[in-house]
Amino acid sequence: MSIQSIFLVLIGAAVFVIGTTNIRAYLRMQKPGNILKGKVLSVRPVEKRDKEERLIQHYYELMVQCSGGGKTFNEKINSTMEYEKGDEVKLTKNGSKVVLFSGRTVTFGMALAITLVGMGVAVFPIVYQNNGEKEGSVILVILLILAGVISCASFMKDRRKNLTAIDGEIVDILYYRIGDNKKFSKPVESYYPLIRCRIGEKERTFLSAYNSSTKGTYKAGTKCRLFYDGEKEEIVEKKASPVLMVLAVSFWLLALVGLISVFG
Repeated sequence: MSIQSIFLVLIGAAVFVIGTTNIRAYLRMQKPGNILKGKVLSVRPVEKRDKEERLIQHYYELMVQCSGGGKTFNEKINSTMEYEKGDEVKLTKNGSKVVLFSGRTVTFGMALAITLVGMGVAVFPIVYQNNGEKEGSVILVILLILAGVISCASFMKDRRKNLTAIDGEIVDILYYRIGDNKKFSKPVESYYPLIRCRIGEKERTFLSAYNSSTKGTYKAGTKCRLFYDGEKEEIVEKKASPVLMVLAVSFWLLALVGLISVFG
C-alpha cells in the first residue's frame, strides 16, 4: 500500500471517530434524566491578565441549582457566557459532570453520514487497489453523495432557525498560547474576541467561539452583527454560509458525472 493510500486510511479513520463520537453524544442526549433544569444561584466572574496586561483568562463561575429525575442538587459550573442570579438554564450530564446544554449539536442523520464518509474514505484505497477502478469509483460516488448530504443538512438546519439580528461590540481580546519559544518550534497563539451585546433588557458578555492566529484581526471597540435564537435562547455568532449549498450541489454534480462514467 502506498503512502497516499495509508494517508487516506488514516483520514478516514479520524472522520469515522468524529462521526461515532457525535452519534454517542446524540444517544446520550436521548437518555431519560440526562437533560436537567437549572437556576443560577450566584455568579463570580474570573479574570486573569499576564505581565503585558493581556487578557488570558475570562469565565464565569456559576453556582446552579439543578433539578431532574426527582432530585435537586447544587453544582458549580464554569461558563464563558455571562449569566445573572435567578436566570434559568438548561443543563446536561457529560459523564460524571453537569455542563451547560449547547444547542450546537449534530443530528443523528448527520452524525451517521459523517461516520459513513469516514468508512468510505478508509476503504476506498483498499477497494481501488484490490478490486479495480470501477469498484473504487462506486465508493467515490457514494462519498460525494454523502458529502453533499452533510453540506446541505448543515445549511438547512441553520436556515430553519428563527434568528433575530442583534448588535454586539468587541470589548477585549483574550490571548491564548500553547507551548514556548524553542530552537525548532514556536508557540501556537490564538486571539479570541470578548463580545458584549444586549438581549432585551439584559446585557450579556461572552467569549467568542471563533479565533484568529493573527494579532490585530480583532480590535476592542469594533461593532459586530450577531443573531439571537429565541426558541433555544442562544446567541448565534454566524449564520451558515450559502457556500455550503454550493458545495452540496457541486458534490452531487461530481457524483452524477461519476455515475455516468461508471455505468454509462
